[in-house]
Amino acid sequence: MRNYRWAILGAGHIAEKFSESLKVCQQAELYAVASRSLDKAENFRKDFGFKKAYGSYEEMLADPSVDIVYIATPNNLHFEHTMMSLNAGKAVLCEKPFGLNKSQVDQMIRKAQEKKLFLMEALWSRFLPSILKVKKEIEAGRIGTPKVLQAEFGFKAEYNENSRLFNPSLGGGSVFDIGIYPLFLSLYLFGYPTEIKAISIPAPTGTDMTTSMLLKHKNGEISNLTSSFALRMETDARIYGEKGYLKLHRMFHMPTKLVCKIGDEDETELPIHWVGNGYNYEALEVMKCLDEGLTESRELPFSFSEDLISLIDKVNDLIKNNI
Repeated sequence: MRNYRWAILGAGHIAEKFSESLKVCQQAELYAVASRSLDKAENFRKDFGFKKAYGSYEEMLADPSVDIVYIATPNNLHFEHTMMSLNAGKAVLCEKPFGLNKSQVDQMIRKAQEKKLFLMEALWSRFLPSILKVKKEIEAGRIGTPKVLQAEFGFKAEYNENSRLFNPSLGGGSVFDIGIYPLFLSLYLFGYPTEIKAISIPAPTGTDMTTSMLLKHKNGEISNLTSSFALRMETDARIYGEKGYLKLHRMFHMPTKLVCKIGDEDETELPIHWVGNGYNYEALEVMKCLDEGLTESRELPFSFSEDLISLIDKVNDLIKNNI
C-alpha cells in the first residue's frame, strides 16, 4: 500500500465535500486543486490543506506528481475534463453523471483502456455501508423475494434559468442531477429493466422539473422512482419483499438509519457503522484498485456505468417524447 497524491479539478461545493472526506483516508495526500480562478483555488487550498493551487486545469494536469484527479465540475464538463485528465496520463474519479450520454461514456472508457489508466464514476452511494447492508440483507433472504422498490429524491430549488439545475447546456434536469440516485439503486438491486416508462413536468427551460419512472425487471420486480426540483420529498427508499420491507431513511442515498419490518412485527433498526462523510469510501475503492494494479473497479465496473447512462438516456428520450 502506497500513498496517493490527489488533485481536485474544480473548486465548488461537491469538491469541498470530497476533499473533507480525503482527510480520513490514510493513503490520501491532499496535493493540488485547480480552478479557472487562481484566487478561488488558493482559498480552497488554504481551507482544506492542499499543497498546491493552480489557476488552470491544464497546468495542474501537467504536474507529474499528481496521481489521481477527481473531476468536480458541472455535468456538461465531465466528458471534456475526464478526457483531458486521461490524455495527461492521470487516474480519474469522475463525479456522476459520468457523461451526458452513452456516447460520451463509451469514449471515456475507450480512452482509459487505450491509455491503461484507472477510471471510475463517482457513484459514492455504491460503496456506503448502508447500501451494502441492504444488498446483503436482501441476498440473505431477510425480507423474502424482493418485489417492489419505491425510491424518491426531491427538494424545492429556486428557479434560475442559468443555474446548472435548469440550464440545458449545463446538463440540467432532475433526472441527471438527483434522479440518478433512485435509478442507481434500482439498477444495483434488480439489474437493467425490461420495460421503462416515464412521465415528466418540465421547467420553463425545457429540462425536467419533476419526473416519475416506472421500471419492470427480468424477475418481475417493479421500481417506482421519482425525482423533483419542485417538491421537498421524503427522499427515502423502501424495498418490499414477500415477508416484509427494508427502509432506507432520509436521505436514502446516504442513509444513517436502516429499518426492517417483517410481517406484523414492529420495525427493527439495523446497525450501520461508518466513518467520515461517506465520500471517503469511493476514494478508498480507487486507491485499493490502484494498489492491486487495476484499471477498472470490480465493484463498480464500466458495464454498470454504461447501463446507468443507457437507462438515463432512455428515460430522457421518453421525457422528450411526452413533453
